[in-house]
Amino acid sequence: MTHLYLPYAITEAYCIIFAVTIWLRLSSSLGSEHEVRQLRNMIYSYLAMLVTDILWALMEDGILHLPRLLNASINAVVITSITCGCYFWFRFIEDRLHFAFARRKTLDKLLTIPLLVTCSLDVISIFTGWIFYIDAGGHYQSTELFLLVHTSVNYLYLLIPTVYAAYRAMRTRSRLDRAEYWTYALYMIAPLLSGLLEDTFPYVPLLALNIFMMILILFLMIQNMQVYHDALTGLNNRRRLNKYLEDCLPKASPEHPVLLLIMDLNGFKTINDVYGHLEGDRALTLFAGILKNAAARHGAFAARYGGDEFCVVMDAAGHTAPEIAGEIRQSLESAPPIETREGGSYLLSVSIGCAVCDRPEAEPDAVLARADKLLYEDKAKWHLAAK
Repeated sequence: MTHLYLPYAITEAYCIIFAVTIWLRLSSSLGSEHEVRQLRNMIYSYLAMLVTDILWALMEDGILHLPRLLNASINAVVITSITCGCYFWFRFIEDRLHFAFARRKTLDKLLTIPLLVTCSLDVISIFTGWIFYIDAGGHYQSTELFLLVHTSVNYLYLLIPTVYAAYRAMRTRSRLDRAEYWTYALYMIAPLLSGLLEDTFPYVPLLALNIFMMILILFLMIQNMQVYHDALTGLNNRRRLNKYLEDCLPKASPEHPVLLLIMDLNGFKTINDVYGHLEGDRALTLFAGILKNAAARHGAFAARYGGDEFCVVMDAAGHTAPEIAGEIRQSLESAPPIETREGGSYLLSVSIGCAVCDRPEAEPDAVLARADKLLYEDKAKWHLAAK
């Protein structure tokens, strides 16, 4: 007897091993707590699809014989896990790119309804055959309703991130951000290729291979960004800051002084305590966006120093430290209150310490220490005013 689907099942078994390897390497350093959770959920959905799809392949080959009800249940898990994977991808991009509607609690909840409806119909179909059924030979068969429901819902969760990521890619000035956004936009290629080719190559697990390819590309891209970039905010990280200071400080001169600003968000602990760490992550990202804009205007270097501390380094020719610090403060003061998903709101403010080098400096730590000292003096003034 020829087992046409046995290589199919073996290929998916290897995909399980590779996916588990990536899952074991996921950590909070790859992004916010919520982003990493959505990545894990994507992999859980993918693993559920792989395991049950292997069982389906073995049943198709006649290697495994199961009762009709169990057969139907396995197939229900296969198609449900695909939809769940699309949903968690949507949620990951929502967190990564900070969709505006995510702050609208009602609309955000409405976008979960298609998932709940689809999963409910899949479970009901085990008994009714509305979405799919098991024929007399024990083989899975889909209905026209399957194409209507699953195709619509899956592509809804894929299309929204694709369009928004492409929009962001065309608007950003950052080459690194543009590469990241286009990667998200191209994620939709995997299901499209699978849909076009699955009839031509029915004994090849194209969907499983395409999904794994995109998960791997996504993981490697984020891991690569992690070397010199902060995963949460997209700014340069402390390692990159130290290297940048080592390069630019020895070139400082009276004609081209180097300005270093260290900033610390005021009341950040209160935001975490009152609204939770996810809102704290959002506050950091929003402030990072303000620094990105300031850096773009002045050709400056912006970095996350650690925790809620940030740095900006720039050529101070034609500018003064109070001028740049005032510009950043003004951006925060003119911004509307930040609304939380629970209905609360808060304002962001920042304490700033500055250091200017108008002669070559070989020790970045000494310059950082000078700016840090002034930062804590400014922070002390804020504490005094807040009492």
